Amino acid sequence: MLTKLLRILYIGSRGPLSVIPLVKLLDAGQSVCAIGVDTDNTTGPRDDRIPVTVEDPGSVEFLARRHGIPLIRLHGAWQLCADAITEYMPHVILVSCFARRLPDVVLSISTMGCFNLHPSLLPAYRGPLPLFWQFRDGCREFGVTVHQMTSRLDAGDIVGQTRLAMPDGVSGGQASVLLAEAGGDLLVHTLGALRSGKAAALSQDVRAASYQGYPLPGDYAVSANWSARRLYNFVCATRDHGLRYPCDVGGRLYWLSDVLSWQQATAPEPRISGDTLTIPCNPGSVVARMETA
Repeated sequence: MLTKLLRILYIGSRGPLSVIPLVKLLDAGQSVCAIGVDTDNTTGPRDDRIPVTVEDPGSVEFLARRHGIPLIRLHGAWQLCADAITEYMPHVILVSCFARRLPDVVLSISTMGCFNLHPSLLPAYRGPLPLFWQFRDGCREFGVTVHQMTSRLDAGDIVGQTRLAMPDGVSGGQASVLLAEAGGDLLVHTLGALRSGKAAALSQDVRAASYQGYPLPGDYAVSANWSARRLYNFVCATRDHGLRYPCDVGGRLYWLSDVLSWQQATAPEPRISGDTLTIPCNPGSVVARMETA
């Protein structure tokens, strides 16, 4: 059993699911020996009168520079990346929100394993955008999982998991922050269990496993046969400027641009007022903003 802090090599990118867990680790006094990133995300605005690029505070590079932690660029030949990682002799590699699949030459470096923080309750919702699919399916219970990384994406043994409810009307960014906060706490707890030798690995039940890839345009279609809460929360979590949601209401196709409210009572029929549409759902009703000619 180790009595000293574990040497952690953290791999991530920009955004809350990478940044907030790293902040949690640093605030907890964990020993982060290096940070791996895919490319340089310091792509903020540049003033030609000042020969510096404005750093993006929503990236792990910003935290690395702020805390004096070495950065490793994980692009190009993986063997060279593995050689760079090996120099830091990490006990543990932690990954959160990193777009590239790590090969065995990297997964085998750390002495105690390589672990990924995934924003779903594995084995459900494996894949690159689990939040999108959970909102689309109308999930009421969300969560984060820490699992061992293997050559199979999101399929390694589970060493930690936390469940949380998601508030109605939450945006995708807000949902990511909530999961990142819970995930950071889970990482700190998992590291304590690893350090004390009390971490237990649980194999994923392949019968309960599901995988979803990147959404296609048709995956943004919504249905009046959904519950009002599901339709409302899906649009709130995925809406973006210019995005449209096709919805068949009573045999007529409407293009929704936003949702304004939902209620449990089911409206007797669709109702149009200006650019708003009241949609009878199953059950409940949604008031949505629609595109007009």
